[in-house]
Amino acid sequence: MLTKQRQVIERVLKRASRPLTRKEILKFGREELPKLGSATVDRSVNTMTKNFQLVGVSFPGQPTRYELPSGQEHPHFICHTCNQVYDLDIPMQLPRVKLPKGFYMTGGEVVYSGVCPKC
Repeated sequence: MLTKQRQVIERVLKRASRPLTRKEILKFGREELPKLGSATVDRSVNTMTKNFQLVGVSFPGQPTRYELPSGQEHPHFICHTCNQVYDLDIPMQLPRVKLPKGFYMTGGEVVYSGVCPKC
């Protein structure tokens, strides 16, 4: 069930057009729904992630960010100055990798880094 709070989270992520941390979801969500609580955001994000309504994006040294599911895999860009993560709307091509015996690959991630236009 898509509650009012979950609808707000979905709209916030659509408007942001980039993966957001829980803190960012709460901050932007409160602009639309001032009484939105952090525990509500945490529960909603957990439930929406379990139901595949959100996707968690994790990078070393970074907080987990969440985005709406995309129709295709895509790389991300991390700004070294503001630490924001952006989606890149380009096809993602993972290199061929020879894995050690017994390993099974289920996916991969391409990450670019640098400085965003805001910085």
